[in-house]
Amino acid sequence: MNESDELSEMENLAQSVADRLMLNLNLNLASGSPQSRPSANSSIDRLTQGTLRVAGVEFTQSTQFNGSSGASYGPDNGVPLVAYKTLVTRVYPSVQPGLLGDTLTGKRVTGQLTLSIGDRVIYQTGPTRSIGARVGPAAKIDRSAWDQELTVSLPGRNSVALKPLIANCTLNFLIPAYFCKPGRIYASVILWPVEDGPSSSHTARTAQYLQFLNVEAPKVCLVRVNWVDSKGNVTSPTDASMLGTTALASRMLPFPYFETTILGIEVTSRSPFAQLPAQAGGCNTSWQKLIADLNVTRIFTALFGLGDIVFGMVPQAAIPAGTTRLNAGCGSGAGGGFVGYNPTFAHEIGHLYECSHVAVAGDSSSDPLYPNYGGSKTSIGEVGIDTGTSPPTLYDPAVSDDIMSYGNNQWISPYTYQNILNRRSLHKSTPIDPHRLRPVLVLDFRVYREVQGVRHASVRRALRLDAAGPAPTPPPRGVSPISLDLLDANNRILATHHCTWAATHGMGKCGCGCAGADVPLEREPWLDFQEVVEWPAEEVRSVAFHRGAEPFHRIEVGEAPVVSVEGPELNHADLVLSIKTSHPREAVSVLVLLTSDDGGTWLPVALDPPNGQVKIPIDRLPGGDHCFFRAIATAELQSASADSGHFRLPQKRQKLILCLPNPDCPVHDGAVTLTAHIDARGLGGVHPKEVRWVSNLDGELGFGFVLNTQLSPGRHELTVTADLGHGNGISERGIIIVGG
Repeated sequence: MNESDELSEMENLAQSVADRLMLNLNLNLASGSPQSRPSANSSIDRLTQGTLRVAGVEFTQSTQFNGSSGASYGPDNGVPLVAYKTLVTRVYPSVQPGLLGDTLTGKRVTGQLTLSIGDRVIYQTGPTRSIGARVGPAAKIDRSAWDQELTVSLPGRNSVALKPLIANCTLNFLIPAYFCKPGRIYASVILWPVEDGPSSSHTARTAQYLQFLNVEAPKVCLVRVNWVDSKGNVTSPTDASMLGTTALASRMLPFPYFETTILGIEVTSRSPFAQLPAQAGGCNTSWQKLIADLNVTRIFTALFGLGDIVFGMVPQAAIPAGTTRLNAGCGSGAGGGFVGYNPTFAHEIGHLYECSHVAVAGDSSSDPLYPNYGGSKTSIGEVGIDTGTSPPTLYDPAVSDDIMSYGNNQWISPYTYQNILNRRSLHKSTPIDPHRLRPVLVLDFRVYREVQGVRHASVRRALRLDAAGPAPTPPPRGVSPISLDLLDANNRILATHHCTWAATHGMGKCGCGCAGADVPLEREPWLDFQEVVEWPAEEVRSVAFHRGAEPFHRIEVGEAPVVSVEGPELNHADLVLSIKTSHPREAVSVLVLLTSDDGGTWLPVALDPPNGQVKIPIDRLPGGDHCFFRAIATAELQSASADSGHFRLPQKRQKLILCLPNPDCPVHDGAVTLTAHIDARGLGGVHPKEVRWVSNLDGELGFGFVLNTQLSPGRHELTVTADLGHGNGISERGIIIVGG
């Protein structure tokens, strides 16, 4: 039998089967069976055209929620969903061929997603691709593409007919963060062929309940680092660049947003931050010094209720031209990194939530439990997604490395995402009662390596004050090599404080050649400590440093310094304050605070100001009717304070900064990503559900810090408002031109 005879026999057989099925259907219809009537045409279509099905659905905010349509590497892939975080639903339509063939493959399908609570629909949307997606067999699904398709014509068996090969058949639905409310929400999806419409007999449905966790936003305090080059030029990062550096982490990590405050405290440095560290996974001495200073600042932000995550922002001017391998950031307790190195900020935040490095060569502290996702030891294992770009960026696990690695194409894995989510309470800030003060000693000191049986310490800064907040969380994996005994006049121990030290963790952009070795604790030239010591009573006469044996260093309580405050004076847009201190034997440590509510709450604005001069832009201060500065000076473990006169500043609210496409570069297709940043200024965070976007052409666009939207052609005047409650709010305006 030749090929044509074989085809003819198969066609005859198929026709015979169809005739018998049609006869049976006609008999059933004639008998009036109610079960058969609605399904007659549908059954015929399934036999002749195939069935539209949903091969899988994925609900993703950063990394995949489940892997129902592709490979799964274990339970670490089932990460929870977080409330008020943008959600992407990826639906994979497919075709199950009918008995007589398949006429659906290659057709376009579209659909609708509905979110509801009980009987109430809270949101409905179509797919992000208006023309739909071509449907094909489940085996051709490509999870690493977004709204893209590849149709290749291949020769048929007779080398005449052309057969389409569909390489992607995904429909994507974008759900704004505003609609992802805490609790349980019912999500349903219906799909249909574009040419048939929603009343088609070829529909596919899927539905399930989604549970959104109510995760508290971390409080993050940013410190501006002013960098001075060899010619004396000073470069300072802008507010917008600092806040923008945190945006990627807020989308990637399991938090709805960051409550971010740009502090008045600043650091000026000439240090070579970019130089490579001495050991793998570590930090160079420039970062180590900055981190030590930031850990002191972190103490005060915690004690005054601003939060205990402090991050220093260094301008990229500190990176020498042509540098390709550098120490991009560092963290231990506090963190620091270059402005615009957004993955570095996310990496250091990961360290603050006790995540170790992933497969960093030569770093023995790399996480030994990190799963091998069937390929690279640094792979993210699942498809990652960044909802802050338009269109969203997908991260293919075959070429993407975990954010805690030193890889180049970095995103977060389900393993790291879940670990941070599990430890979210590490930096949970609780409201403080400013009237419940307690005395504390803030001690910043260095202990040097023992040489010929002698060990000594130097105190760089000591401050005694009253505060209401808790001490910040000690760095993860810390050790306690030093203890402090608080002694009375008879050398009796009133209390013992155990100090904590932890190695710094670097963020490298090293490529190859980063190998090194960890330095044992006893081989470090010195160890730096920043401690909050509860001050038990006025009977304390000395503080002794020891390692469990006899003290090797002692500080005696002596004479308090003299301190005075002059000002503030208005100098253009700055407030200038002069702090004068004196002490007969010891350098004086100074902390400068500002209150705008007559002492109810305090904001640290300067620490050991050079030459006692404090200069602060008024725009960075919250303002109020009852403002004054307080300078707290300490020497020989005794403190004194002085206040400025009372003054009034214009009331300032949280600062709203927009990040929009350049109006000089028109958006041609109208698809844009709108971003807003908030500087909390110590006045409390702004929830994304309170950030509202309105266009003069398209009306209300939506809510949230990041909004992916489609604008109509024309010149859009955007108004963004943030509701602060009690009738108060802030707003900003911007312009976007669509279509030229």
